[in-house]
Amino acid sequence: LKFVKREKNFLEIGAGVSLYDFQNIIKFYYLDFYNVLKRYGSIQIRNVGTIAGNIATASPIGDTLPLLLSLDAIVKIQNKHSIKSMPLNRFFISYRKTRLKKNEIIYSVKIPISSQHHFKAYKISKRFDDDISSVCASFNFKIKDQRIQDVAIAYGGMAEIPKRAKNCENFLKNSKFSEDIFEKAKDLLKRDFNPISDMRASKQYRLEVAENLLIKFFIETKTKKLFRVYQ
Repeated sequence: LKFVKREKNFLEIGAGVSLYDFQNIIKFYYLDFYNVLKRYGSIQIRNVGTIAGNIATASPIGDTLPLLLSLDAIVKIQNKHSIKSMPLNRFFISYRKTRLKKNEIIYSVKIPISSQHHFKAYKISKRFDDDISSVCASFNFKIKDQRIQDVAIAYGGMAEIPKRAKNCENFLKNSKFSEDIFEKAKDLLKRDFNPISDMRASKQYRLEVAENLLIKFFIETKTKKLFRVYQ
């Protein structure tokens, strides 16, 4: 299971590939994915942990999961007789529960590769390094002639599972790529998520951060510069 296959439009990562090896592969396709993984635990942990393990544990704050969701990743599941494919968006059922059945294992993850899409990911945590996310956000947009042709938005730490922001996505798709549209879209995140308060962050903080990260994505994509968003 320690294999990597590169196809024209996909990157397939075997379930046994370490997170450290994966970060150095994905760097050449999605730099933000690499930057988030660099903050995942320590190098020692990333040398032992795998991307399949991060998926199978189904943590709502697993750092790779919102990123893979926004990229429309596909998980391949193997049993004694066959291998089947499933969109990762269907894999998570509820808190720490997945569609993985008895006598099944994750075989690999297929990640679509597209240079035409604008992909960004952000991890918010109390410590910058070696800390669990309060909120993790990932955005994957296809924009042409200042219109949003396709959109995928996913968050971790905002629900009992890593989850796509469907109401926000539906509003943005086929809309103009403008600040006014994004200001309206951020209010729809309250329909998509009802986060809890815990030791890492309050419900209100999580919602506010989620909204600000959406605006941050717009500003950075529009200007092609990195910005901090202040409240």
